[in-house]
Amino acid sequence: MAVTLTVSEVRQALFRESDHVPGDGEASCPSAGRIFHRVLAELLRGESDGSLGAVLRLCEPDLEGWRLRLREHAYDQLLGPLLTRQAAEFEGRSGQVLSLWKAVQSACDWLAGLWWEMTGQGTREIDGDDWFRAETPLLREFVRPDWSEPVAVVGHADAVLEVPGTAARCLIEYKLGRSSPALDLAQTALYHLLLEGEGNSAQGAALAVVSFKPEREETVFTASRLGEARERLVDLIGRLANVKGRATAVAAPAPISIPHPAPAMKMTSAAGGQSLSEVPLVSASSDAGTNSRDPQACSAGGWVALELQRLLKLLRQFGTPCRAVGDPVVGPTFARFFVFPERGVLPKKVMGQADQLHLHLGLSSPPTMAIIEGRIGIDLPRPDRVSLPFSALVPHLPPIEPLQGNACVPAGVDLAGQWQWIDFASPESPHALVVGTTGSGKSEWLRAAVATLMATNTPQTLKLLVIDPKQLAFGFCPGSPFLTRPVVIPSREEVPVSEILHEIVDEMHARNARLAASGSTDLRTHIQRTGTPMPRIVVVCDEFSALLNGASKTERAAIEHEFKQIAEMSRACGCHLVLATQHPRANVLTNSIRSLLPAKVALRVSSALESRIALEESGAERLLGHGDLLYKCVGNSVRLQGAWLPAADEAGFRGASGATVESFRVRDVAGGAGLGLERSRAKATP
Repeated sequence: MAVTLTVSEVRQALFRESDHVPGDGEASCPSAGRIFHRVLAELLRGESDGSLGAVLRLCEPDLEGWRLRLREHAYDQLLGPLLTRQAAEFEGRSGQVLSLWKAVQSACDWLAGLWWEMTGQGTREIDGDDWFRAETPLLREFVRPDWSEPVAVVGHADAVLEVPGTAARCLIEYKLGRSSPALDLAQTALYHLLLEGEGNSAQGAALAVVSFKPEREETVFTASRLGEARERLVDLIGRLANVKGRATAVAAPAPISIPHPAPAMKMTSAAGGQSLSEVPLVSASSDAGTNSRDPQACSAGGWVALELQRLLKLLRQFGTPCRAVGDPVVGPTFARFFVFPERGVLPKKVMGQADQLHLHLGLSSPPTMAIIEGRIGIDLPRPDRVSLPFSALVPHLPPIEPLQGNACVPAGVDLAGQWQWIDFASPESPHALVVGTTGSGKSEWLRAAVATLMATNTPQTLKLLVIDPKQLAFGFCPGSPFLTRPVVIPSREEVPVSEILHEIVDEMHARNARLAASGSTDLRTHIQRTGTPMPRIVVVCDEFSALLNGASKTERAAIEHEFKQIAEMSRACGCHLVLATQHPRANVLTNSIRSLLPAKVALRVSSALESRIALEESGAERLLGHGDLLYKCVGNSVRLQGAWLPAADEAGFRGASGATVESFRVRDVAGGAGLGLERSRAKATP
């Protein structure tokens, strides 16, 4: 089996070896670069209603008009919403934001000009997919006589331009801000090598680096100019993969081809309840000289190996043959298989086989398919799915800090077996939106999040305002000293919910005044300077749509107004929102509300439209339910498995203070041994 390297790993080595003297132009921060690439990728997404072609086809053929329309569309639909969601990250960086906007305008002008030329000044119709492919996956396997194994390099190019009706091709890499000419040349040579791996006539293909500094600059590299760099690159690839004798003076990036085994975790079968002792989420080979993982170790009975064979056979029967690239990775809910299209097969056509695989594999829903690091990842459900009870989370809980407390809740476990967390104290995720239909595990996710906050705080570091319109989700909360008031059930309240929320707004303003008096910019700094705890306030509202729909028109407007005020101005003073709903619809989750809730947890929803409203992308409608979720904050969404709080463990939280109650114990579901929270709470005992 070939050793697999990614383009990112080769780039890191290139950076270390090259004379990376920076060129001219302004430096760009990573966040601006990610936003810039995302805007261009959306403009070039051929199937999208907001793509370059879809926008310009509606305009009269006029180049200047096209440029202005594309700029307007890019800002209103793409850049503006992205900047709004990440406003905290760009605080104090107005110059970076202005440069980013100038670069986007320059890119829009450039794309409009390309479209103008390709369409013969707007006189002929072309299919956008035929001439410009965004985020194109590339793969090439290298073999040399003096290598012990072949090496496969996978990645994806920013874009590939193909002139319709000709063999001319140009691979394009975007650079925002200052770049290194020498490093650009080396990276371009690498992509030229990968382009040959597609089996096309890449020898004569030109490759261009388009830089936006923020004004556009183009550098075109011909095949002859890349010759010497190409040979040095192949030598570097061999050394990185450690297949060319012993490692030389060039150090390879840390374990680029040997995945680390994830820690074992005790779980229970979701179907039958029997224990699965020490099930590893990822299994890895112990042989440091290979890049293989035993499929038999990933799941009992060799299901992974058999399913991969079935998958490749079906894709071949559907006319989209693919090869397996890398090793399958198994999580608690699904296994992810990596494939790469054979020569002449478009990735879009492979990913269009989801419904066929749904039918022929006998799945409950179409599989999730996405391009991941230059490969197509296909997620298939495990037949022996395992769940994550609260006891699996306990060893990973942070210790109690008597002064600062804990602001983290678990988003879920990723494919590497690592817990991913939402940190409300972080400017990237001060508030969260949770969506999911009946049976998705939405309420279970909320219960586990609230239980985590209780288990890692004291009443001096945390206060909860819980709103439960359906009266079902938070049966373990009544009597808890963490509550600011009893669980709010709108149908039983004598005081309107808007007035209850306004109390939080008043507290928020009072806190902001206290922070200003101490010269602090956030709650953590204020506590450090004063030495006095001030509890974070977390407002948790389940069934947000039921809350709004059950209120009068005036009360509904008041509730929305109070929630917006809290979301807009409360992060620094330690007030946070968690809004959940079964029905993520536009009349419930307005644009203004969604933009103020940057951490998004989407469990299974009923339609692709609801997924796009919640996450700005489809995919949540294909999840498997019972805690299978997509989490998105900064960057791309990641698929996780959420934890749940068994009813038998609720008693430990009823009326419990995280620092003082010794009777609370979380049972080890697999073996019955006590896993308790004494270790986490030791520091908080007075």
